[in-house]
Amino acid sequence: MDDSPRGSGGDHGPHQAIGDPVGKATLLLVDDRDENLLALEAVLEPLGQPMLRARSGEEALRHLLTDEVAVIVLDVQMPGLDGFETAEQIKQRDRTSDIPIIFLTAISQDLQHRLRGYGTGAVDYIFKPVEAEVLRAKVSVFLELHRKTRQLRDQAEELARKSSDLERSNHDLEQFAYIASHDLQDPLRVIAGFVELLGDRLGDADDPKVREWMTRITSTAGRMSSLIADLLAYARGGGGAAPPEPVDLDAALARALEDLGPLLADAGASLHCGTLGSAMGHAGDVTQVLRNLIANAVKFGRRGVSVNVDVGAEVSGGIVTVSVRDNGRGVAEADTERAFQMFERLEDQPYPGTGLGLAVCRRILERAGQRIWMTPNTGPGVTVCFTLAAVPG
Repeated sequence: MDDSPRGSGGDHGPHQAIGDPVGKATLLLVDDRDENLLALEAVLEPLGQPMLRARSGEEALRHLLTDEVAVIVLDVQMPGLDGFETAEQIKQRDRTSDIPIIFLTAISQDLQHRLRGYGTGAVDYIFKPVEAEVLRAKVSVFLELHRKTRQLRDQAEELARKSSDLERSNHDLEQFAYIASHDLQDPLRVIAGFVELLGDRLGDADDPKVREWMTRITSTAGRMSSLIADLLAYARGGGGAAPPEPVDLDAALARALEDLGPLLADAGASLHCGTLGSAMGHAGDVTQVLRNLIANAVKFGRRGVSVNVDVGAEVSGGIVTVSVRDNGRGVAEADTERAFQMFERLEDQPYPGTGLGLAVCRRILERAGQRIWMTPNTGPGVTVCFTLAAVPG
């Protein structure tokens, strides 16, 4: 590989990559001498990459119009477009501007000559005669860089695809929420209405068996309505989150307790609530999370033991951590994560509810970039904590 008189060799055609296995990065070798191209191929063949030949700057530019090239090894001294001019045109094209160029030259080793090479966008400058191991090592580095860049690009495309799929899935969930809130709830209300009419029609001629069947119908319709409402909440919880705003946590807790009034009264539950303060979020979401957590604490109370629920909050490092502690049946340490899965039941015996309360809480909070977790108490019961961003000072 020197600047000996020009020779002639066989023509490989403008688009032929020598040994072009599918999926491998291509090297573009540019030199107006066939013997130099052959020598370059021999040096770089151990890398196992396909190689394209170009005998001029113009031919190299034509290759780059159609072929994906990872590295260009470019001779400086060529008739027509020389190496510097070829590199300048390569760097001006958006499609090829990032391809690394290694210059080969035997013309001059002075600083100005090298600076011109780097100024045109070359990443390296090698003088002839070339040391085979050095050239091979440098090309190998740029091939690895190309491989990793392509891998990152593929991952970005896959991420974009998954993001699009997720957006479409969220849209489908929103559509489901609409159907659930209208088309599914209406038949249940009709069923409950007709059962009530049947009860009125029976009047004093009440048949105990019929009355039992009617009670079961009403109870089943109620459970189905609750399930649909929870599925609706779960679907809505995965939608796009609006920008958070300051939320009065004490007001959200008051609304949750008002909604739970009958349940708390029937259970004779005792609540101890500290001052929660405020945090960033959405009032409706925070109310729903608190309502679900307190309802769970009541549902999983121990038989014959009064239900006690403590609700508090702490602020640290810009994060508000709200805790709901109960004295109920508790959850084994190994099952605390399972408790947040959809329809997960940790006990064999039936209990009221749809099995979606904690799943809805997690979905709402994770959508907002927050956390929720459960910890068994030292004594009876568990403590469920969730985080919210503190209101900026």
